[in-house]
Amino acid sequence: MSRVNRNQRKFALSFVFLPLLFILLQGCNSEKPPAPEKSAANTKTPPRMQPLLEGWTEPSFALVLTGEQHGYLEPCGCSETQSGGIARRHDLIKQIRQRGWETVGLDAGGTLKRFGTQSKIKFDAILQALKEMDVRAVNVGPEELMLGAADLYARHLNFAEESDPEKSLTFLSSNLTLFGDPNLGTPVRQKVFAVGGNRVGVTSVVSPELTREVPYLQGDNPEMALSDPIEAVGAALGELEQQNPDLLVLLSHGSLELAEQLAKEYPALRLILSTGGPEDGKRKPIFVGDTMIVQIGHKGKYAGVVGYYPGEQPPLKYELVDLDMYRFKNSPEMIEVMRDYQDRLRDEQVIENDSPIRHPSGYTFVGSKKCGECHTKAYATWSTTKHSHAFESLEKGRAGQEATWVTRIYDPECISCHTTGWNQDNVLRYDSGYLNQQQTPHLVGQQCENCHGPGSHHTDLESRYKMDRKSVEFEQLVQSRREIQLTELNAKSVCIRCHDYENSPQFEFEKYWPKVKHVGRD
Repeated sequence: MSRVNRNQRKFALSFVFLPLLFILLQGCNSEKPPAPEKSAANTKTPPRMQPLLEGWTEPSFALVLTGEQHGYLEPCGCSETQSGGIARRHDLIKQIRQRGWETVGLDAGGTLKRFGTQSKIKFDAILQALKEMDVRAVNVGPEELMLGAADLYARHLNFAEESDPEKSLTFLSSNLTLFGDPNLGTPVRQKVFAVGGNRVGVTSVVSPELTREVPYLQGDNPEMALSDPIEAVGAALGELEQQNPDLLVLLSHGSLELAEQLAKEYPALRLILSTGGPEDGKRKPIFVGDTMIVQIGHKGKYAGVVGYYPGEQPPLKYELVDLDMYRFKNSPEMIEVMRDYQDRLRDEQVIENDSPIRHPSGYTFVGSKKCGECHTKAYATWSTTKHSHAFESLEKGRAGQEATWVTRIYDPECISCHTTGWNQDNVLRYDSGYLNQQQTPHLVGQQCENCHGPGSHHTDLESRYKMDRKSVEFEQLVQSRREIQLTELNAKSVCIRCHDYENSPQFEFEKYWPKVKHVGRD
């Protein structure tokens, strides 16, 4: 064999693919659908689960507390065995109401994760879901502030119910002012509503420490302004106490230390929902005097349920509820919210209208069929993997999901790992990456170039070399092979762009690598 051929084999292109990450009804990276009530995962023997609100007697009413959703509409990640999702949260509320208990919700804010067209549409979907769940107030946190005053005010107008303001979904903040106008109508400083024959007074606050990166708070004429949180809460409580509520509640978007400081400063507060805790929340509340402080975690994985028992000591009972797949079904109402959300992504052509980015290499994506013209065995191996059918899982879901499945083929957060030519970390399309089925059908599915990089330069050199060896310097050809080579040493870092903890919690690189690795020119 000649030195040239040995070198060619030495630096041959190798394709590495891992089993497809299936999409189920989610609460983590998106963006992804809730699992149906019957699926492969829940036909297994479920673990022994604690009965919901075990040992509780009927309270005067129950509060369902949420917050720090961070954009996760569905169970945290693509795995249906993970916790969370608005569909399960709604079922939790239904189960409590089936006991005959009056139930309303409060949210600490922090609903989004990313910012842009998709996130604004998602924010509308989240607000619609909260309204369906009878959430009475949403604290304005740093993520909501990133939308800007105009967007917040527009959504206030969409969801305000002037006929019965007590039951409306209200943006709440004691220390935020939009457009320099405290009488704008949103956010309100405090709110009182009736439930279970009682009056609940609620106010909220956002820590300035968490809002330093919000551009709308900067400059000579900012469209938003924050006041001192301690003073603002005091003023709001003064207004609330004039209305003689039975229970005073604070939604605090800040650190636990801020919540504790506020509890010490204002002992009339009996309940504080605080952000800033661990992802899975804290099962036991913290008490500062008679004030109960709870932290329910991030990503919509858990909800806090507080029962109010007037005349008893203590008057509040608390449980942190894991929104697992075994105790909670997927509410049909929330599946329709997801359907409306996906329809808007399609109708507003979010993928097509968002600006793409240039790949750092400067090369473009050519599609796996082009790679397979030379790498026939590698292409054949890839064709047998679930990666080659990644796009189909967005269209149809798993077997048994057809009846309730909502297509995800217009959702950038799903498309980024189920097609070719996207930056998965930031959910951004490269300028030559997948756009839609009509214009880029050759990039459907999780293909070669998502692991090896765009192949235009390499395939061009190989084609020219095949036609006329003198037209290409061999060292240049060798270099192009090096550029797209993927070895076992660096493959794991590529795989976990999609097979991360949230979206593929059972993924084990050492387990899957031997099943999919393939080496050699053919």
